[in-house]
Amino acid sequence: MGLGEDLRLLSEQVRKRQAFIKGEEATKQALILPFIQALGYDIYDPTETQPEYVADFAKKRGGVMEKVDYALHLKGQPALFIECKATDAAPEDHDGQLARYFNATPSVRIGVVTNGIRYRFFTDLQSPNVMDAVPFLEFNVLAFTDRDVELLRPFTKEFFDATSIQGHAEEIIFVGKVTALINELLRNPSESFVRFLLAEVELVSGRVTRSVVERFVPIVKKSIQTTLLDMMTKSIQQEIAQNAPPPPTVTAIPAEALQRAAEASEAPGVAQVETTEVELEIFRIVQRMCSESALRQSISYKDSTTYFGINLGKVTSWFLRAFTNGKKKSLVTRLPLEQAAMLAPGFEVESAPDGIGKSRVYFNASTDIEKLRSLVLVAYEEEARRQSSAPVDGGGSTSESSSGS
Repeated sequence: MGLGEDLRLLSEQVRKRQAFIKGEEATKQALILPFIQALGYDIYDPTETQPEYVADFAKKRGGVMEKVDYALHLKGQPALFIECKATDAAPEDHDGQLARYFNATPSVRIGVVTNGIRYRFFTDLQSPNVMDAVPFLEFNVLAFTDRDVELLRPFTKEFFDATSIQGHAEEIIFVGKVTALINELLRNPSESFVRFLLAEVELVSGRVTRSVVERFVPIVKKSIQTTLLDMMTKSIQQEIAQNAPPPPTVTAIPAEALQRAAEASEAPGVAQVETTEVELEIFRIVQRMCSESALRQSISYKDSTTYFGINLGKVTSWFLRAFTNGKKKSLVTRLPLEQAAMLAPGFEVESAPDGIGKSRVYFNASTDIEKLRSLVLVAYEEEARRQSSAPVDGGGSTSESSSGS
């Protein structure tokens, strides 16, 4: 398997193990060593993965020599330090401890402090052999993207190169800062940015005054929104065209059954199901996210008068239920409350009412679903695995009517 597949498998293992892990040693064995192994290092070879490494100039604290938890060696030299903490500890509280080890060993250009879930990567961009105060990369094994995997690749045994580490770190920092700047400019165009655009399009003749800039700010914002929307629409259309699964096989329904259904829907007192644009937008977003998963199973939706369900072909194989008709919109999943809360930071999460799911995440608009990518993918993949391990019904099955693809 490749790095991405190894990390996704590890992520699944971490989710299952996390609740049972207590203390630093258990965190090392169950979470951190598998991560080191995923990077391609031999965790059973002490000449490559050396535990309890004593830095050359490490100081004694309380009469005990300080030791870094793991030193990864390449070509006989320590190249990367990893300082480990318990899974319930905050890694940033221990940056200073890692810095002491880092500063004592000139051959080490990368230091990592972790609690088995969050990994903070440091180097010495500001001053040689002095660890920077701010990490240049953070990796969360429970919530990462394909881009995060690529950022992590240079630290694998296969690609690790100490001489190019600073360049890689500088690139990550630069891209991060430029991305943040562009994001801010697109949301709130600065005066200098508006002046630059006016000069480029040559729309204003004469002197560009403050009042001219203020007049064009809302126009610039509208232009940016139009451009982004156009880019996003084209991107989604291309992605759907490339990744669209084959249309599902539809079992023919007898004409008399269709007639009975039509009569029932027209009967007085029977609520009509109306699929809203908000529900369809949620489905499109979820469908695009699920296409990024390695499992690649086709999804469909089934609307009802109560909720909008998204499933793996059968109504009983649902992994998300969207409630959009009330004052507060929410997504219900089969994931345990603790897991859902961890995958949806910043969102209100509570236990779902009995009978409709296990956890409920509240959101304001369909655009918020983008921020719930980790939750959606985990819910989707858990249900896909559950279905693949379910026993096959040898007695035949009843076809389910569903919409979408």
